[in-house]
Amino acid sequence: MARLLPEDFSPAELNIDIEEVFPNCTDVFILPSQAQSEMVGKGTQKPSQHRKRIATFNGQDGFISIFPIITLPTHPNYLRQKYDQIESIQLEIDFGYSSAPYTKGEVVSCLQLLPSGFVKDLRYGLDLTKDYRFIISAIEEQTNFKSVCIGKEETGDDSEFDFFHLNVNDFDEMRRNCDRITRRARQVAQITKTAAIYNQLAYHLGNEQRTLPTDNDAISKMLRIKISDTDKQVAMSLVVEDKSMVAQTDPVTLTKLKNDIELVSLERLIASYEELLTKKTKEETWQRLFNENPFILSLAFGYPAIKISDQASVGGKRISGDGEKITDYLIKNGVTNNLALIEIKKPSAALLNKKAYRGAVYCASTELTGSVTQVLDQCYQLQQNIASIKSNNRIYDIESYAVYCILIIGYMPSDEDERKSFEIYRSNSKNVQIITFDELLLKLKQLHGFLDDGGDGITTN
Repeated sequence: MARLLPEDFSPAELNIDIEEVFPNCTDVFILPSQAQSEMVGKGTQKPSQHRKRIATFNGQDGFISIFPIITLPTHPNYLRQKYDQIESIQLEIDFGYSSAPYTKGEVVSCLQLLPSGFVKDLRYGLDLTKDYRFIISAIEEQTNFKSVCIGKEETGDDSEFDFFHLNVNDFDEMRRNCDRITRRARQVAQITKTAAIYNQLAYHLGNEQRTLPTDNDAISKMLRIKISDTDKQVAMSLVVEDKSMVAQTDPVTLTKLKNDIELVSLERLIASYEELLTKKTKEETWQRLFNENPFILSLAFGYPAIKISDQASVGGKRISGDGEKITDYLIKNGVTNNLALIEIKKPSAALLNKKAYRGAVYCASTELTGSVTQVLDQCYQLQQNIASIKSNNRIYDIESYAVYCILIIGYMPSDEDERKSFEIYRSNSKNVQIITFDELLLKLKQLHGFLDDGGDGITTN
């Protein structure tokens, strides 16, 4: 949005020079004050020596040219051009009954003829507003032109006049796209913040965690991305090798994949995950899968998470030197920096005793209760040793306000009585969130559905 001039602003306050180039055409120059000249170390010289052209008004040919420069006196590049390549932006303007400005008041009036998306107060530098400067960046990356002309000509090169032409309709469409993306991003940010803060408080109160409403229009549109086969291959290299190669393909698609889910082919991951569930696997096999696809940790965590380390030491050594406590994963909340522990067992781990305790009630297995106790002990050791962990590892942006404990173990029982007993047990496990491997698989399939254009995703058995 363009800056609006304050009501108490007087054009007479502008420190500018106006010069006629030819009848009905004037140049406007920014003229630094004596104080501003002294501020940039040029106080011994006349301020007029450092004036800088900021606009040309051509009423005869019907255009305004602006020259984006930095107008903040405290900036180290004060009065220098703002962009590395683009020096001027020319706009075809219908002056109507007006002519080129010859007074400061007329300059202010003529600047209001600039279209939406432009700063119209030359005190802040005439330029596109911040939300639309991606347009200039795209032109600089793909052309060698130093001037852009926004008008009726078709978008493309004009080597004859050394301009890059940007059709006004194309410009408006780009601007509207930026607005739509910004609105969706703000909506998603608001929804995510609401869920994150709610979950943090719910943890302390022992209430059920709230998941992101992925059926929300803004969230679903941010997630639904068309991915070509070429993009998938390049994105796979990005994930595996952690290299920045987005310039070779669609940067929007790849950046979204790299930063938000760090995954190229959910179908391959789901197939690998299902295959592992059918085999007798060690815990190390699952740890390797999670290492290769760390975004799964965010799914387990329930809100944006950043992996700190796998096989992390949380202290607890005895005097003899043995007995060190190791957790499978140490992650932190991307919003609050609060830490979380993730312990991974095997899908084959028993969740309940084979025999009913009484009637249709089943007790938690020794493997499950032992794992819960193990995670709680790791949590205790982490809180006891947080200061030394920060210092020894030089990681200071982590906190242990209320360490979140997650246990991934076993497979959901098929028997209704067993399932009820398990749900009763884990819902009362206030300090440890227990997730089964098949529940995590379901989350992957649901994510696939959101990314799929058809919205159906992979059906569950």
